Amino acid sequence: MEEETQKRQIEFYFWIHSFFRKYVEITLDIILIGLVLVTFVFIGKTIYALGVSIYTKIDIAYIISEIMFIFILIEVVRLLIIYLEFHRVAIDTMVEISIVSVLRELILNGVLHTKPIVLASASLLILVLMLLLRVGNIRYQVPDAYPKYKPFFRRKNKEVT
Repeated sequence: MEEETQKRQIEFYFWIHSFFRKYVEITLDIILIGLVLVTFVFIGKTIYALGVSIYTKIDIAYIISEIMFIFILIEVVRLLIIYLEFHRVAIDTMVEISIVSVLRELILNGVLHTKPIVLASASLLILVLMLLLRVGNIRYQVPDAYPKYKPFFRRKNKEVT
């Protein structure tokens, strides 16, 4: 009798655990989809501002920094999609985003107007991140088992007569 009670408690524990985890993952997926949509809005807003600035004034440093900002946002979308698909954070993508962000800030401030200590530390940071990416072997390995995608709407096959 005691064994049966203990078995029920264990089954209930695992049921609650899987039930809670399922709904937390669904909630996180909804939040991540919202973040992807917000990032697309930022990309659209940046492209619009870039188009307006090209016709009003031509500032090459601003144009290049905005294009790099669009690349950063695209990489963030890629990072979110990887997380949605595999539920893993891709460290290599985060390192790439960091490198492009540092370069963008240097271009935005102007290399000639940047203090030498800031320039040296940014160069050291880029070097360390590059070595981490190249030598650190942090590239994301795609799992062998891909999730099977099932279409939301299924077409009915019509027989050709």
